[in-house]
Amino acid sequence: MPTLQQLRYLLAIADTLNFSRAAEQCHVTQPTLSIQVKELEARLGTKLVERSRTRVLLTPVGAEIARRARIIVAEIDDIRDIARREDPHAMQSLLRMGVVHTVGAYVLSIAMPTLRQSYQQTRIHVREERSEELQGNLADGQYDVILLPEIPVREDFAFHVLVTEPLHLVVPQDHRLAGHKHVQAADLAGETILTMERREGATDDVARLCRDVGAIQASDYVGTTLDTLRQMVAAGMGIALLPALYVRSEVMREELVVAIPLNPPAPTRSICMAWRKSSQRAETYTDFAETISVCLRPWDVDAGR
Repeated sequence: MPTLQQLRYLLAIADTLNFSRAAEQCHVTQPTLSIQVKELEARLGTKLVERSRTRVLLTPVGAEIARRARIIVAEIDDIRDIARREDPHAMQSLLRMGVVHTVGAYVLSIAMPTLRQSYQQTRIHVREERSEELQGNLADGQYDVILLPEIPVREDFAFHVLVTEPLHLVVPQDHRLAGHKHVQAADLAGETILTMERREGATDDVARLCRDVGAIQASDYVGTTLDTLRQMVAAGMGIALLPALYVRSEVMREELVVAIPLNPPAPTRSICMAWRKSSQRAETYTDFAETISVCLRPWDVDAGR
């Protein structure tokens, strides 16, 4: 049978696709790592890693074993961490958090000082990925929790809504609506609305709004990030509906565009923290999520004015 350490070596290779960096990550020499991976292959009777002068790849079997190994290693680490603490509901020493780029920077910039103060014994490791990749990697045990701009639909996930934020209208500074303090949805009739290239939680609501008021959802210009949408608005390609937290963080200091609140009912997006229902730390993650929620509430109230 493979050892736990050999599985860790395989995961390091899967994460880095580089034997040198994998060895550094595992705090061993490269020859030691190479020997252990070869022994793992011998024990399992199959090739796990393809290695040439130019690249390192996992075989299909190796990728599947690595996927399952993540779950095993995560659960064993969790058990070990629980055993080291008197309180079984205490936070672990390392929290692996995955975030979507349209959420992570704006939520964590507000909440992280409080999180570090409240969870001083926990090191929070944050990594950005696309929403669908985050959910798959959470299910596989690569993350402990993830932040999403939408409510997850997977039955094996538990979640906590951190904040429901309104979308604000963002227009060029010389736009006909730029001087308004508030805007009615009907005022968007005939306007070209720029959106993300893929669904980011509230995009369906924006599409519905366009249909209801007679606005045009752009199909020839789409953004890959909120910053891209803001820059496209500044360039006069259209207008956009952007989340309030992003507006407060980035748009209000921008001179080329103006943000205007929409009168209710305005589209919103729900920012959620999700984790596996099977996790031993479910109660702790609920407390962790509530800590973030408390940090975001003043922003949420202020953003909705």
